[in-house]
Amino acid sequence: MSVDTPRSYTQPESRLEAAELLRRIGLELEALARLSLRIERSLSEIELPEHLPVGIVRELQGIDRISQSLSEFAILLCTVSAETPSEATFSRSELFSRLRLKELINNLDPAHCDALAKRDSDGEIQWL
Repeated sequence: MSVDTPRSYTQPESRLEAAELLRRIGLELEALARLSLRIERSLSEIELPEHLPVGIVRELQGIDRISQSLSEFAILLCTVSAETPSEATFSRSELFSRLRLKELINNLDPAHCDALAKRDSDGEIQWL
């Protein structure tokens, strides 16, 4: 029985150190927290009606909770990263074959993203 193998599995097995991955995820969460804060500040500059429904106000305040949570998760992951044994590793292909955002893959593992770009470079334009 033959099983189709995704292109990301055709390269020899490559491992990524768990501590480094956790650190990079922490940095990505930190960047998302900053982005969330910028959105929150931008929304505060918009002139909203004086009598906004309470539910909408609560939903807008949820952006602050998102920012704080992302920031806390970033701290947590960076701390866990520092405590993770260097021999703990993950399969790059298993981790990144499920992600679709190339920018995120590049932020988490630039070497893996470069390898994907070389394999996927067939000259065709990829539209969003």
